[in-house]
Amino acid sequence: MKKTYVAALAALLVLVVSACGDNSVDTRVDPATQQSAGTFPVKITGDRVTSGGRVYAENCASCHGPVNGPPTLASAPVHGDAGHTWHHPDRLLFQWILERPPLATVMPAFSGTLTDEQVIAVLAYIKSHWLPEIQDRQNEGSAQYEAQVVEFGTE
Repeated sequence: MKKTYVAALAALLVLVVSACGDNSVDTRVDPATQQSAGTFPVKITGDRVTSGGRVYAENCASCHGPVNGPPTLASAPVHGDAGHTWHHPDRLLFQWILERPPLATVMPAFSGTLTDEQVIAVLAYIKSHWLPEIQDRQNEGSAQYEAQVVEFGTE
């Protein structure tokens, strides 16, 4: 009887521990951004970089200049390694492209102009220009931010 109890307890423990693992794709949608919860940090893929390069050239470069600068418009930040963009999590960058960054006076909101996937592609394009260690740091910060969003919400 005692062996059966211990075996059942061990099986229950294995079940609980395996249920805590994250082996599935997160398909929840964040109501604030309508993005799937697994969208951030943005993954860099060849297709996204190519597409993002075109979208960046058509919508961003006229003010921000090439990713590694200098910016065309003095008030527009450079997005390369020497800039500050990589200090922010992907979710905020995504929101700022669609809705304007806080305190921005010149940058337009691109909501209704760019699709969510186009914004993600632009972020992948920008991130592809960063040094690998900067990409790693920014992805780590984005992942930490996402964990906070999951735990505490976006408000």
